[in-house]
Amino acid sequence: MAEKFRIENGLLLSDDHTLVEFADGCADGGGIVPGAHEAGEVVPCPDCAGEHRITSALLIPTAHNITITEAEPEQDEPEA
Repeated sequence: MAEKFRIENGLLLSDDHTLVEFADGCADGGGIVPGAHEAGEVVPCPDCAGEHRITSALLIPTAHNITITEAEPEQDEPEA
């Protein structure tokens, strides 16, 4: 599957992962799965060997055109 890109507010974005809640299956009930998915789909579980139906999904976009040129130094905590 080819990765699909889009530009929003000057950022080159792709939907590489989806934060999901599962209707059935594992005790924690959710996780992050690769790819773009919607509620109702059945996807492989990130925590077990089974597949589960998604009840809610939130796409997590990844920005590809950001460059960090300089890191800010850590600030010391002010004394109380």
